[in-house]
Amino acid sequence: MTSHRSTVVLSLAACALLSVGCGSSRQSVWEDDTTTAPTTAAQNATPGAADQRTTLLTEATAAWAERSDEAKLRLAIEKWEAAVALDGTHADDWAALSHGYYFLADGHLSFDEAKQEEMMATFEKGTRAAEKGLLAVSPAFAARMHEGARIEEVVSLFERDAVPCLYWRSANLGKWASAQGFATLVSYKDEIRAVMTRALALDANYFYGAPHRYFGAFFARAPAYSGGDLNMSKEHFEASIAQEPRYFATHVLYAGDYAVKSQNRALFTEQLNLVINGDPQALPEAGPENLAEQRKARELLARADELFE
Repeated sequence: MTSHRSTVVLSLAACALLSVGCGSSRQSVWEDDTTTAPTTAAQNATPGAADQRTTLLTEATAAWAERSDEAKLRLAIEKWEAAVALDGTHADDWAALSHGYYFLADGHLSFDEAKQEEMMATFEKGTRAAEKGLLAVSPAFAARMHEGARIEEVVSLFERDAVPCLYWRSANLGKWASAQGFATLVSYKDEIRAVMTRALALDANYFYGAPHRYFGAFFARAPAYSGGDLNMSKEHFEASIAQEPRYFATHVLYAGDYAVKSQNRALFTEQLNLVINGDPQALPEAGPENLAEQRKARELLARADELFE
């Protein structure tokens, strides 16, 4: 008869093989032979292109302010898409577009079962937009990637101006991988960890403590044999909350990832009720995101009995 210890070892080995062999994969922008260097309006010699880009960005910003309305959000995305098509050398434009795709997928499409395919495609668009931003922000990085380097090997080339694209790439990629399943999530963990470690070192406070928030979820979701660590998860979530307690997504992730994994129902209930009963406009610039997180919190709280033993 096989011992319990042997069974556990074999199970872990099988999981590891499954992670490598059965996970979904995607093609990065720098793996695409058709990808070219970003072009500028000056290179294209388009008359009035700079003014046109400025107008598009102004219109995108105005529509983005009303992003709780899906139609307005799609309009903002349309304007950003036109701006980067006109001049793709501005990393901030790519980061804004990547963020827009992320919120469309996570804050709107994720709530509709009939739109799951579009949600996945939108996360992929968000990932690719941020990748194009990374190529724009660092010519040295672009050269290395076109030579066939892996992103985790060259993250040291990035400076603080790359953090928005580093973060929104990881945010979109992480959601895409999670939705694909456990095997896909684990297959991307080393890459994502290296990228977000660099982002954390460069700007831990970006987007309401986003690098800490990301690692809070990362260390909770990863199995112990693959780098998971509940103590590290809690430490990162609390650091993110300390940075900006009014950003509701941190509390929802703290509940849904750390509290569930540690089977801490009291913390789960506390964090979700804090969001449900909170004022989404307490952080006005993130009001639309907070409204979406309140919806997530209510749905998650309704599942408490199935999530806890």
